[in-house]
Amino acid sequence: MQNTAMECSPREEATTTTAVYSPSTGGIVTAMDWSEDGAYDVSIEKILTSMREVPNGDHFLTPNELCSYDDMATTIVVDSIMQFQTHKMNQRRRYIKTQERKDTFVIMEDFTKNNDFMATLRKIFSLKSVRQFMAHQTDSKRAGFRDHLLRFLHMFSFKSGFTIEPCDRYSAEHNQGCKLVVTRHWLKGERIDRLCGVISELNETEEEALLRKDQNDFSVMYSTRKQCAQLWLGPGAYINHDCRPSCKFVPNGRTAAIIALKDLRPGDEITCFYGEHFFGDSNERCECSTCERLGRGAFLTLDENTSDTGSGSSVEGDSAPARTKYGLRDTDSRLNRPCWRPTTIH
Repeated sequence: MQNTAMECSPREEATTTTAVYSPSTGGIVTAMDWSEDGAYDVSIEKILTSMREVPNGDHFLTPNELCSYDDMATTIVVDSIMQFQTHKMNQRRRYIKTQERKDTFVIMEDFTKNNDFMATLRKIFSLKSVRQFMAHQTDSKRAGFRDHLLRFLHMFSFKSGFTIEPCDRYSAEHNQGCKLVVTRHWLKGERIDRLCGVISELNETEEEALLRKDQNDFSVMYSTRKQCAQLWLGPGAYINHDCRPSCKFVPNGRTAAIIALKDLRPGDEITCFYGEHFFGDSNERCECSTCERLGRGAFLTLDENTSDTGSGSSVEGDSAPARTKYGLRDTDSRLNRPCWRPTTIH
């Protein structure tokens, strides 16, 4: 490894030897031991010391950047705790080296105990795979990745009021997915302020380049206000559909906030409504808990499904939930395959 310390000014040299965490040993090494270019470590330290624990509702990521940042963040933060691979936009890419998987598990296990955001981010940015991933990024892009990591870390924060758990309900996930549940009481109308969806607008060229039918098109929204397709990722992508949802999402800059539609108690699942015909006509293929309880959707018998000529409402004769400014977009591939769930494989 080439040592570039001799080319640094005294002030830079002092900074590049800042102590950082070594995942493979659990110990502390100097930044110069970790990088061919000590400037990376200077950049990361500046980014970490300027962080806000709760990122604001804006970002400057392109759709392609959002996809790769989301894959890396879910690999490190979510998959390490769940112990299986959750949804990925690029399913073929390996974001973390095999030998680092144990390191990410230890990092996340420590975070669930101490909730030290700064120390945890410093450990993550010290991983060799992350250093390579971020090596040629600008400081603003590195800050964007930092904020995206923070959004996922809040799934395991003492302050967040929600967390992620395994979910075996959905056949399209081979009964191995995830769900978000609340960990404290929330009142109707309250915003779950540490939970959001992260949005990036897609043009037709980007859709064609990034999305693969039945593989990674699990989370595409349509903005009725902007009349365009939008990629929906971040922690909000783990919110499951329900025909009688507990929450709704509302626009908040380039993110979407989550608002409680009813009083929630610890253990209640955070769900949103995807659309009236998202799982086929009148959601006839829906596998949500409301449809199971009422014997609707995928839980109808074939005879009942054929003879049902009612209004198409999926909830006890009530009208379907009011439309919002966002709706997860219906596509032929989704409507025509049985019991497919777009927002969450996890």
